[in-house]
Amino acid sequence: MARIQKRIKKNMKPQQTQESSKPKAKENVGKDYLLIAVISFTVIVTVAAWSTLTDLNKALYSLLIISLSLTYVRRHFNLTEQQETWVDRGSIISMGFALALFAIIMYQQIFA
Repeated sequence: MARIQKRIKKNMKPQQTQESSKPKAKENVGKDYLLIAVISFTVIVTVAAWSTLTDLNKALYSLLIISLSLTYVRRHFNLTEQQETWVDRGSIISMGFALALFAIIMYQQIFA
């Protein structure tokens, strides 16, 4: 009986330590160089062509920069659940407005 009890205790210890260990926080894989490059390119194009862009184009590029920046923030900063929700919503809303502006600009250039 004593031997069996020792074996059971010996087998129980590793399971208890595994259960008590905290799960690792999610690791950010990669540095998103492509996302940084796209944000940088959009900022450079916007700044360089600011005087020649129409108001709708200025709004479109600004919304794209906001959306891409919020995507970068969501992926690389430790946010609370509520902050992450607001960042996700902001990114989706700004991208939606950018798509709507793109459609309006294309309509004006093709049919007007």
